[in-house]
Amino acid sequence: MKRILTILAAVALGAFALSACGEPEPETTPIDIKDLLFSNSEIKRNQVIQSSAMKQEMKYNVYLPPKFDENTAYPILYLLHGAGDDQNAWLDKGNAQKIADNYIKNQGGTPMIIVMPDAQMTFYVGSYEKYFHEELMPAVETKYKFSGKRAVAGLSMGGYGTLYHALKYPAKFKYAYAMSPASDVNSFKALIDAQPDKKVFPGFTIEVGTEDTTVNNADSETVANYMKEQGMTCEWIARSGIHYWNFWQECLPKALKKAGESFK
Repeated sequence: MKRILTILAAVALGAFALSACGEPEPETTPIDIKDLLFSNSEIKRNQVIQSSAMKQEMKYNVYLPPKFDENTAYPILYLLHGAGDDQNAWLDKGNAQKIADNYIKNQGGTPMIIVMPDAQMTFYVGSYEKYFHEELMPAVETKYKFSGKRAVAGLSMGGYGTLYHALKYPAKFKYAYAMSPASDVNSFKALIDAQPDKKVFPGFTIEVGTEDTTVNNADSETVANYMKEQGMTCEWIARSGIHYWNFWQECLPKALKKAGESFK
């Protein structure tokens, strides 16, 4: 036993001597203090609803914020994808988890649950409208403790869905952020006109890329101007960009901030 202790002591002294002589020590990854204060966010992929409205199984993904506590009530942002994509697009192409983590952990933003549903090619209307309001929302808002405050945001086809649902069901949402939206001027004007009390509408932002040739920015600007004429709050942002993910990744932090401010 004494011999073993002697050997161990010699090994320890040898290691100390090597270190003192300049032998490189193993590299370590710096610890970000925020990682000690915040648990990591969590993604729940491919949650399933057997939809009566859509007559099929529907999927959605959920972002649970850092320091998520199942006993805390959270606001919810419904984040909508564009044509040809699905519930995974914002995570896999839009870097949504990292952007949301940065907003909450580094910018002191409002912790929120983000729901990313699959809408197929529905433009978020028709049977999907019933599914969205009567099946998806109740399922999510029952599964997680919900504060009663919602916002909606989306790109392209999802931008259309954002405007459509926030205009038709204004009392349900605190904010709506449409990125490069497809627009239907006459339909959107009709939805606005159908609400006699314009104060019921949430705040809106419509953000477009000036080099975007996929959607009609002039139609979106017409809608934004009509909102303003009716006394509604609508921020219009036109900046350099095309109809692609690098543009929408730059939109998302602003959408999170607007939603977070509306939840207070």
